[in-house]
Amino acid sequence: MHKFKEILKDLIPAYILSFVASFMLYIYEPILTYSSNIDDFWFDLKTMITPIILFFSILFLVLSIVYTIVYLLNYFCSKKKKMIIYKTILILSYIVFIFIYIQGNYLTKNLPSLDGTTIEWGDKYLKNNIISFVVLMVILITEFILLKKLKLKRTIKTNNFIIIAIFLMILTSFISRLLIPGVFREKVVANATTRNINNASSDKNFFIFLVDAVDSSAFSKVLNESPEYSSTFTDFTYYPDTVSAYLFTRDSIPFIFSGKWNENEKDFNEYSNEAFEDSLLLKTLKDNDYQMNFYEYQVSWNSRKAEIFSNIDIYNNVIEKKELCKNLTKYILFKYLPYSLKQYSKIETMDFDSCKVEQNSTFFKWDNNIAYNTIKDNEMKIEENKYFQFIHIEGGHVPFDYDGNVNKISEKEGTYELKLKATLNIVNSFINRLKENNVYDNSAIIVMADHGYWYESSGRQNPILYVKGINEHHEMISSEKPVSYEDLNDIYTGLLEGKTSEELLQNIKPNRIRRFIDNEFESENNMIEYEQRGKAWDNSTSFATGKEFNR
Repeated sequence: MHKFKEILKDLIPAYILSFVASFMLYIYEPILTYSSNIDDFWFDLKTMITPIILFFSILFLVLSIVYTIVYLLNYFCSKKKKMIIYKTILILSYIVFIFIYIQGNYLTKNLPSLDGTTIEWGDKYLKNNIISFVVLMVILITEFILLKKLKLKRTIKTNNFIIIAIFLMILTSFISRLLIPGVFREKVVANATTRNINNASSDKNFFIFLVDAVDSSAFSKVLNESPEYSSTFTDFTYYPDTVSAYLFTRDSIPFIFSGKWNENEKDFNEYSNEAFEDSLLLKTLKDNDYQMNFYEYQVSWNSRKAEIFSNIDIYNNVIEKKELCKNLTKYILFKYLPYSLKQYSKIETMDFDSCKVEQNSTFFKWDNNIAYNTIKDNEMKIEENKYFQFIHIEGGHVPFDYDGNVNKISEKEGTYELKLKATLNIVNSFINRLKENNVYDNSAIIVMADHGYWYESSGRQNPILYVKGINEHHEMISSEKPVSYEDLNDIYTGLLEGKTSEELLQNIKPNRIRRFIDNEFESENNMIEYEQRGKAWDNSTSFATGKEFNR
């Protein structure tokens, strides 16, 4: 019994360290990430809490077992029972833990964005590597001084107090995160399925084919350099001088449907739900008996919004635990490893959509190759009822990993222009498919982007916009009208009334000033208003008005 108490007393510091490390990585960090990005997660906290407790428990158990085995091996193999090996490992563990704690909580200011862009981990982060090295040296020197002054046993005791102090700081922050408004909000888990994606009407169709992050000037250049697609936009009017409302997808989609601005006056989910519920387009489609389908996975839902679309299913909160663990672990490594090792986290995006469990129907995915194969490999089903389809695909979004034939290639080989050619290929296939199934003439079609992309002198405010009305036939027209996405409702109304693209937007003034709202990536709580006073593609004519919309 005495030996057992002695062993347990020696192991308690290791168990405390195991508990605090496990709590920091798999309880505190997931809650911190969730509470900072509530709207970016399709699941709610209630859904996540059981898996992260499981991950925490497994890590705590594994670390405790490892320390116990090391201790027992050292105990029974050491004649003098000084436990030098175990205590040395414990000291090294303290050093590693304190280092990753500082790295993950205080040295994250310059972390690269996780938007899918290939992260270059070279000289750009030399300063951060030096800082990490200096921090590690300070910890090592401090530990050496403690060992010199206090000896091994008292150093372990001192480290133990430090670990407990760190835990109390983490716990305080953890509790404050749970008090953030909306953190316990239950979410409706609704998903766009592929249902009806191969359907069209023999009566009337309205298609909005949205390709992500496609700059108008860049796309026009690719189109002009691709003679095989010279007839793709025959019958369309092209509006090169178009200004989007927002420069990122989250706010662009609700605006495209409603024309309702988000000025951070309310929670994004509330804004988004109101935008869809007040959408003139959706009301008009419903009044005219269109079956509505919405192929998009990035927009938050409520049950009322989900019900109006035929391809949206509401699911129970089922989450794939292995995928959640994999994505959380990649993010934890990305955040807590020193900059010289972050590349081994193998992270480019936080892909929590992969944690969804398909239940009744196949989930819609925006990948270019999936969209292309859907168009190529599936026959269209022609029905009598009118159809509306909004289809959002990857388009020109980073990473640049497609060639012009929509084949996956290395990001080192890829370029923005190549990805735009893949996008053009998909759009061409989509339009040709309608022609082959004799539903092209009875279809109003809009090919557009949610926003542009940085290209030459342009910012992200100049997306593509091509429009064709029902039974419209002519060579492609390039209109000089200065269009804003504030005009989209007029375009929708005109097309649904049977107007051609030539008859739309007759009252636009030639020298109008157009508004758009910008924000840093993943910093939607700080929005800045701009005016576009010249051509949409000329970034030198974009001026901040001085208005900001903050939450």
